This record gives sequence, C-alpha cells and structure tokens, in this order.
Amino acid sequence: MNNKVKSMMVLKGVSQREICSALHVAPATVSLIVSGKKKSRRIRRAIAKALGASYESLWNEPEYKKAA
Repeated sequence: MNNKVKSMMVLKGVSQREICSALHVAPATVSLIVSGKKKSRRIRRAIAKALGASYESLWNEPEYKKAA
C-alpha cells in the first residue's frame, strides 16, 4: 500500500472517487493502483497531477523509462 499517496490525498482533500470520475474508471481500478496491486502510468500521472506532486516522488520510480 502506498501510504505516501494516501496521505497526500487526505492532505490535498482529493478522493479516489474524484479521480475515478475524472478518468472515467471504476473506483476499484484506482484503489488497485493506489494499493500497488496494479500499475497504470496514465492513472498514476493523473493522481500525481491532482495532488500537485511529481510522478517520481509518489511512485518511487521514473515516469518514463530510458531507451536502451
């Protein structure tokens, strides 16, 4: 579970339901992303943007992978 994301959501007053509505995805999808059970760069980016945080700071990995 990504406590950093959950904490930021509480501090910023952003709910998972708001993110679901904005992205037109099911609440379960966002829950799986936040809990770390599923990955989606698109949804992770949207969460970071909604929280005013960088992708890297929330998910502890680069937003874009470097080409080999």
